[in-house]
Amino acid sequence: MKTLPFYFTPKEILNENRTSQENIDIIKDWLLTLEESVVPEIQDELIILFLLSCDNDIPLTKNTIVMYYKCKAESPEIFDDREMDRADIQKAMNTIQMCTLPVRTEENYAIHYFRLNDTTYSNFDLVPTMKLSYMLLDITQERKLPHGLVVIIDLKGIGLMHLSRLKLNALKKYFQFLQEGFPLQLKVIHIINAVYFFDKIMNIIRVFMKSELVNLLKVHPPYSNQERLYDLVPKYCWPKDYGGDLPEVSVLHEKTKEQFEAKQEYWRIEQEIRQKSN
Repeated sequence: MKTLPFYFTPKEILNENRTSQENIDIIKDWLLTLEESVVPEIQDELIILFLLSCDNDIPLTKNTIVMYYKCKAESPEIFDDREMDRADIQKAMNTIQMCTLPVRTEENYAIHYFRLNDTTYSNFDLVPTMKLSYMLLDITQERKLPHGLVVIIDLKGIGLMHLSRLKLNALKKYFQFLQEGFPLQLKVIHIINAVYFFDKIMNIIRVFMKSELVNLLKVHPPYSNQERLYDLVPKYCWPKDYGGDLPEVSVLHEKTKEQFEAKQEYWRIEQEIRQKSN
């Protein structure tokens, strides 16, 4: 079978006692019992990602694996054709700045950061932005597996007309994967520089969110004192734009582009493996 390249080994994770060979074998044996499933043969590294995201809860791990591949099969517009030379991908990368930060919190949580670069509402395209946000997850999990994920979304520049660019069916698919198939523990979503009409945004998306996800959402108004941001994550985890120790957001975003370019073969193989199982 074709395998995906990772920069960690199952032995490393086992030596850290984050899971066990017994758990891996239980999942491998279970996979052999699946008939006419969208779930392909899965290598040990991927099984480990699922086990860790579910705290080694075997029934939850099985369900997450099924939903991971079911969501991907039903949402090709979000999970397929992840080529950086696509016009919609390039436009989204110009409209949104995003990165997986090069540092972790003390708890070994990874941090994903998003903000608008181009505030022109007509240039905001939801689906390729969704695609890129999940591509960012694969960058985060290629090495030094995190114990969880913190998301920071800066809403500065968002206007009411951006709401007209939301697509309900795409939002439904996006949140289903996030809540049922996401192979990493989501710890908190910090919304900073919340706009005055954030309640209108919540009215649109709440219908797709389970209470557990709503409880992870922490909304913060524009801060007059940057120091208060460091109560959310430490100063060393903030870009220079926010008075932090990391390079500017624009620099981190360019690094993300390079990481996406380097990951192209991974996504080509991943899609091929999935589609052969159908």
